[in-house]
Amino acid sequence: MKIIKWAVLVAPLLALPTAFSAPAAARAVVGIDFGNVAIGYRDGYYDQGHRYHHWAHRDAERYRTKYHDNYRDMTHSRDHERHW
Repeated sequence: MKIIKWAVLVAPLLALPTAFSAPAAARAVVGIDFGNVAIGYRDGYYDQGHRYHHWAHRDAERYRTKYHDNYRDMTHSRDHERHW
């Protein structure tokens, strides 16, 4: 009898978070645009205007995965052959 009583009390608490979740269309989406990156390095990147920038959190990993042809696995100060 105690198990049924606890089940009746706990069931609404388990279902409550799903009742107030936002629909997929209303959720915020953050996108990353690497369109201005000319060459990527471990510590940052050069943009199309030849200016150096540090990566935001985890962007280096994402850029390396998607644009491996323009990524150099070194720090920008060690690359002495920047032909672009």
